Amino acid sequence: MALGPIEIDRSSTVDRVAHALREEMYRGTIEGGTSLRESNVAASLGVSRSTVREALQILTAEGLLVRRPNRGVEVRRLTEDEIEDIFKARRVLETAAARSVVQATRADLVALTAAQRDFEEAVASSAAASVVTEAHLSVHVAIVGLLGSPRLTTTARDLMSEIKLAVATTDRTSDDLPAQVEEHREIVSLLRQAKGEEAAGLLEAHLAHAKAFMPTAG
Repeated sequence: MALGPIEIDRSSTVDRVAHALREEMYRGTIEGGTSLRESNVAASLGVSRSTVREALQILTAEGLLVRRPNRGVEVRRLTEDEIEDIFKARRVLETAAARSVVQATRADLVALTAAQRDFEEAVASSAAASVVTEAHLSVHVAIVGLLGSPRLTTTARDLMSEIKLAVATTDRTSDDLPAQVEEHREIVSLLRQAKGEEAAGLLEAHLAHAKAFMPTAG
């Protein structure tokens, strides 16, 4: 009996390639504007070009890569208008979550507290900049989580993914991390006390300050 074609599920390999490239972008090793050629990536990772092609499609769908006419795929660089739009969306989501904190579940408040603890531990342990950024932004995702909407939380994660890409190659040596930790601790404390309006005010100021230091593609 002849054996017909057998389809092999390569999704795990594709996902691993996408994850590896994503992490390199978040670390700033692969900078914004860098062209990613299938043959080069395949040779570097020891996988097939078709696997790389699928991984690049995933990252393009996530908004981390863009296709340029006659230039292929390159790492995205956010424009000033895109940064403005991202922070506008963040401001709406995070302040709405703060103001509705009285309706938050205990589980969501516990998750927020855990995210803050992870942020403080990352700073205290002098973790890599990408790890600190991840922990920092996870606090903001947890704030949106207080709304109790999985869809809005997913939206927040997507926004933070774009932020991580934008700050990957920024010089973070001037960041006052202890001050940032204290600022976030105060916001989380107010939320745990159900002082939503005060927390929303601090979030407004925090986001305005963060946006001012965001790098753009011009």
